[in-house]
Order: sequence, then structure tokens, then C-alpha cells
Amino acid sequence: MSAGPGIQVLPQSAAERIAAGEVVDRPASVVKELVENSLDAGARRIVIEIGGAGQRLIRISDDGVGIPGSEVSLAFQRFATSKIRTAEDLRHVHTYGFRGEALPSIAAVARVQMVTRIQGADAVKIVIAGGAQHGVGPASGPPGTTVSVEDLFFNTPARRRFLKSPAREGAVIIETVVALALAAPEVAFRLTDEGQEVLWFPPESFVGRARRVLGPEVAAHALEFSAIAATGTLGGVLGTPQMAQRRRTHQWFLVNNRPVRSPLLARALTQAYHTLIPEDRHPAAVLSVRLAPEDVDANVHPRKAEVRFVRERQLFEDVEREVRRTLQRVPLLHVIPAQPQDAAPRAAGAGGREDATAPAGGTGDLGTPRHAPLTGDALEITDGPSSDLPWPPIRVIGQLALTYIVGQSGKDLVLIDQHAAHERVLFEQLIARRAREGVQAQGLVTPIVLDLAPQEAAVLTDLEAPLRSLGFDVELFGPKTVRLMAVPAIAGDRAPGEVFRACLRDLQDDRGRHAGRSLEERLTIATACHTAVRAGDALDPTMMAGLLDALSRAADPFSCFHGRPTMVRVRATEIERWFYRRG
Repeated sequence: MSAGPGIQVLPQSAAERIAAGEVVDRPASVVKELVENSLDAGARRIVIEIGGAGQRLIRISDDGVGIPGSEVSLAFQRFATSKIRTAEDLRHVHTYGFRGEALPSIAAVARVQMVTRIQGADAVKIVIAGGAQHGVGPASGPPGTTVSVEDLFFNTPARRRFLKSPAREGAVIIETVVALALAAPEVAFRLTDEGQEVLWFPPESFVGRARRVLGPEVAAHALEFSAIAATGTLGGVLGTPQMAQRRRTHQWFLVNNRPVRSPLLARALTQAYHTLIPEDRHPAAVLSVRLAPEDVDANVHPRKAEVRFVRERQLFEDVEREVRRTLQRVPLLHVIPAQPQDAAPRAAGAGGREDATAPAGGTGDLGTPRHAPLTGDALEITDGPSSDLPWPPIRVIGQLALTYIVGQSGKDLVLIDQHAAHERVLFEQLIARRAREGVQAQGLVTPIVLDLAPQEAAVLTDLEAPLRSLGFDVELFGPKTVRLMAVPAIAGDRAPGEVFRACLRDLQDDRGRHAGRSLEERLTIATACHTAVRAGDALDPTMMAGLLDALSRAADPFSCFHGRPTMVRVRATEIERWFYRRG
């Protein structure tokens, strides 16, 4: 966004074609407009000072190209830039705005003072209050420009009443500066609040700036991402599923180097992490998209905070596909103690109905099987595609609380959630088998007659065909009675009636946690969930080894389709710290 060798005042014909879109509704909008002016002026160092959460003071100092003294007064009236010389050039604008463009709007609601100095020339000082110019004269100072905005909304008290708390307004200023710092990583940024440094970004690469913005915890578990797609060039830094957050505060989007809000890009990012993180979590990421200028409209929002894309569907698919490819190239194994600060223990039932049956900690029957141990041939779990992902060699040690398989990988401890792991295996097997061989059903020697609740009967009317596609063979045997004659082959060793009714229950509520998925996928999830081994099932060593072998060949072995981790690795060094063997 460098402005080049100097700034020229726009000719009147060009200036008249510019509709100033500044909406000065809060202190952060003033910061945004003035910092963008500094970037367009080629600044390499920008200092932002605020006081009173920006209401009392906002001061932006830069070392960018100044406006010559003979032109500075005129520049306030007719916007200035180094990029535009004629009205025709306006259609090729690649800058944030125009040097001086925002000042009239800001001066209408605050007292503004600007000091600009050209290398080797006297500085020029101009003071504006309430839109009226009060004086022009020489002033001392280093090369560059400083704009001070004081008493914001002093003459519009009604607008001041709509401001949030000082803490919130200060937070929005920080978000604004961070977004602009991502767009210009080669520029140094410093933000101070009441004289205390809040942010400091040294000049660095885009990846370095993105990692700094995401924070050290996320950056330690982040993946660099770049791809050339049909719509344009994609790149950025992606947090692993382990770093998913409860809010979207760790998501940043840039389009042609301009920070924006983009529901489309946010949805594409979420879809790329589909089944890798829980549905109440959001991926952490900095995503940059570079498109041809004609493929994006940056003028749909008065503050250019949002954009519109010409090829929306194709861009969505490109982002989803390339982000997913990046995630699938590396093992996404959760490692203790690395965990986001806002993470809290999840409810026992978060991963599916079966998890709620897990024995609670501290109960007397912990480790006592409710059923006979499942043996190695109890369920078929050895088919499925082979994964190219690196897989840690795991030696099975035993079972913990009838819920977790305990293993050793090198010197590290590995805990595998047996239900989540089996869910993932069965989910992928159902999809692969249907694509490869069609329906895989197992007929029942004796059909089962089931009386359905009214809600179950209503759902069944719409689900008969999808149920058959998975292997359920069911026919009406009365107004609210059905006869079940076959179930999916993978459910052959479970109670057929229980699995069938559990699937119907999961599909009744369109507002449930899987409501946004296709009917076929929801049914596949329900079948896998209610067929998988459960928390509380005792497994023999052969079964545990077979489950890990099948999981190692899954396409996404490190999470179930609910987004919960299938396994967690505890480093040996961490265990040594527990026993004070390591500082």
C-alpha cells in the first residue's frame, strides 16, 4: 500500500466523483481511517496513541509521505493521493483511500490538528475544529505526519451515548489495529493506551505477523497454508483442531490485502474443519485471499469492512478444499498440556448419546464390566481405506475405566477414547462400503416388531429410502408398528431394535447438533454412533489392538465425527514434571 514518491492533489473533476464513505460512529473508526491514510502514504512506522478509550485523544504518527505546505489546505477540501491523477484512474484504485479524505468527516465531530513535514522542508500545521479551519503555520517535528483527534463527539452528545463501555471501545480499537497490522506486516505498529504500550509489532513476514497475532499458544500448533486455486491465490496460518476456540475472535480474513469481515469465508473455513472440531468451537486462522480486481467488489460497505465476490460458490469450494488438504497432510494428534486457555472440560455426553453411560469418576464400580468383555471378532473393524498420515506406533497396555485404551508410544503415554475411535472407524467404513459395494445389510433370522411413538412414526415416513440405503430393511406393520427385517452389517452384533430406534431419535430434531448436515450424513452418523463400542464396554487385548489398527487407516483418525479427539498424547517430559523429575 505504499504511496510512492509523493502526493499529488486530485483535480477537481476526480475529487467530485469520490463519495466519502467514512462513518465516524466510534473511536475505532477514526483509528481505522487515519491508519489507512498512513499506509497509503507509504509509512513504515505507525504509532497510535489513545486516551479515554479514544474519546479524549487519538493521535496517529507516521513517517509516511507528507502533503506539501502549499497544498495542505487544498488537500483537506479535495482529497489527495499519489495513485490518482484523473477521474478515469478511480476505477483502478488499489489503495485504502486518499490522504486527507477522512479528515473532513472526523473534523465534523471532533477537534483535529494535523502536523506534516516534508524531508528538508518546514512543517505545516493545520488545526480544524467542528469542520472549520482555524489556522495554518510552520511547526517543528520529524519527517512524516501526525494527526491528533481530541474530544470525539464533543458537539454530538447523542452519538456519544451510543458508545459501549471504555473497555469495549478500547478492545475494538485493538482489533482494528491488529487487522491493519496483518494487512501490512512490513510496517511497524505501536499502540499505547494512556501511555502504556498495548501492542508492538516489529516489521516481519506475513506468516510471522499472522503467528504473532494468533498468539504463542496457537502459533505453536499452527500450520502454514498456501495454494493456487481457480479463483486466486490462498494463503495464511491455520490453527490445528486442538486450538479451536469458543468464539471467532481468532479468525482474521484478508481479501486483496484488505482486512474484511466475510461470512462466506468464515463458513468455508468452518466446513473445512467439519468433523475435526466440535460444532460449538471455531477454528483459529488467518486467511488471505488474492483475487483478480474484477472478481471482488470492495465498495458494498461504507467502511469497506465487507466485500462481495463474483464467483462465490467456486471461492467457497476452493477455500474449503485447500484448507482441508492442508489439515489432512499432518497428524492432528492432541498433545497435553497444549490446550487453549478458554477451553473447559466438556460434558460427558458431548460426543454422542453413548458417552453419557461412562462410569463417573469416584464411583465404586469403576473398572467393573457391565457386560462380558468384547473379543477381537465381536465387530468387523479391519476393512476401510488406508491413510497416508504418519501414525505413531502404539503398544497397548490396557484399559482405563472401561472407557479408554491405554497405550505407549516411544516414551509417551497415549490415551484412546474407545467410543470416539470406533465411531470414526465405522463412520468411514459405512461411507466407503456404500460407495464401493452398495448396501451392506444383515438379515435378521427373526424379524423384530416395534411399536413406535408418534414422533418416530412421523420421521419414518420421510426416512424409509435413506434407511434402506444404509441397510435397514423395515416395513409398516400397522399405523404405528413396523417390522424390522435387516440392519446394516456393522450393527449385526448390537441389539437391532435398539440401534434402529436410536437412529430415529437422533433424526427427529432438525435443530440438533447435526441439523446442518445432509440427511444421509446424519443417518450415517447415527448408525455409527449407536453401533460403536461404548464407554463401559470391556475390551480384550485383541479387540483393542484391532481397533487401533483400523483407526490407523482412517482418513481422519485423530477425531470422531463430533469433532472430539480420538486420542490424547502426554509427553514423557510432562509426566516427569508431575513427579518433580524435571523443572
